[in-house]
Amino acid sequence: MVKTDTIEGIVGGVDQLFRFHYDLTSDVLYLRLLSDEGVATIGELTDEGDILLRQESTDRMVGMTIVSWWKRFGQGILPDSIHEISRRIEPLANKLAA
Repeated sequence: MVKTDTIEGIVGGVDQLFRFHYDLTSDVLYLRLLSDEGVATIGELTDEGDILLRQESTDRMVGMTIVSWWKRFGQGILPDSIHEISRRIEPLANKLAA
């Protein structure tokens, strides 16, 4: 039997791609601009309890950690397809890119 506890991938448009890492066990989604993976960041707690990541030197948004992502934004059981999970993450990445 194979059991997966994390899923990773890349979502977004042509201009801004985000790497995602989804921890299925803890229901935490980590999004980070692919172009800014190595930059130093500062985390800012949002009203919803998520963590907005800003580049330390410019204060520009480069990622977000979403706690209870599937519980808050999903419906039913988590799909067993990486394509379907990516499709559901993409609107959030596009919103952050805007």
